[in-house]
Amino acid sequence: MPEISEVNAYSLELPLREPFGTAKGTKTTSPAVIVHLGLSNGVYGLGSATPAKYVTAEDTASVLSAIELCAPDLVGLDAAAYLPIFGMLGEVLPHAHSARAALEIAVLDAFCKLYDLPMCKFLGGALPQVETDITIPFVGSEAARELAQQAASRGFKHLKIKIGSHDPEDDLARVLGASEGAPHCSIRLDANQGFTPTVAVRFAGKIQEAGVKIDLFEQPVDRRDLDGLRYVTQNTSVPIFADESAVTPSDVLKLIELEAVDGINVKLMKCGLSGALDIIAMCKAARQELMLGCMVETGIGLAAAVHLACGTGAFSRIDLDAHMLVSPDSGLSSGGFTHNGPVLIADSTAPGHGSALATTPELVPSQPRT
Repeated sequence: MPEISEVNAYSLELPLREPFGTAKGTKTTSPAVIVHLGLSNGVYGLGSATPAKYVTAEDTASVLSAIELCAPDLVGLDAAAYLPIFGMLGEVLPHAHSARAALEIAVLDAFCKLYDLPMCKFLGGALPQVETDITIPFVGSEAARELAQQAASRGFKHLKIKIGSHDPEDDLARVLGASEGAPHCSIRLDANQGFTPTVAVRFAGKIQEAGVKIDLFEQPVDRRDLDGLRYVTQNTSVPIFADESAVTPSDVLKLIELEAVDGINVKLMKCGLSGALDIIAMCKAARQELMLGCMVETGIGLAAAVHLACGTGAFSRIDLDAHMLVSPDSGLSSGGFTHNGPVLIADSTAPGHGSALATTPELVPSQPRT
């Protein structure tokens, strides 16, 4: 069988359409690392990492260092033996979560290309398409209303609203403005750890008293405050989902054992493909709900996530809207999935995740890091 012959990586900054504000700050670009994994027969796999320090304690420099560290261990391995490779990556890079995710995506992309399999079919072929929500960032109530109206006119049925500012009244106004702008859309709240447990419970209560139905409330408190998560879950009827508290399968197991949440937001950049499949199995056994989310990431990472969603059919909520946040002028990659408003359709004809790099000279360095 073909062997892995080279592992190359380089970093870049993805420009965003508009400044994107959350409880963790506002940004105009998003960091990314691209992985190109070549095989001895000319086949290659592509992966990408989007490090977020507040989630996995990584940045682009640490991701590049992690990939450089394990590249010699990858070269010469049988490209078809993806499970042993995933196991090796877990041992060599136990804390480099998004770096490992990028390598796993590239390895499985190459594997699927070897056998001429679309990734969604390899992962189960459960669904032809999924439906995502759309995010409303930190904006004023009038802007939130306008963004919600625009989203509803494009067919979106679910709004994910960023909250968790230093002023809960501003958060409340943003949520109410969005609900007024799209009264038929369901509302998903994402606090990015911005509240204390008691404030989170009061906030959810105020939203409900205003007549707004909340579909879920994501990561209301600090990631380390598992008792606080459980307090919010036990003191509100709103479904509580963990994000930053649920990075690895072991994190999820602890949350399940504590009965701390109602659901888990899975992201490839936190747990990779191997971890995502483990978390799916655990949550199904524990009857926990599953959401699939993303960072503000490349089309490569997003394509892999769409294939995971369509392949497994395991997720009751989808939050894969990065393609609507990244500037179309980035020109980084294309393919892998198509979208029509909220509907995301995995490419079931091309092998692998189907996303290919553009050859824009500004984005592809002449001497990739090896």
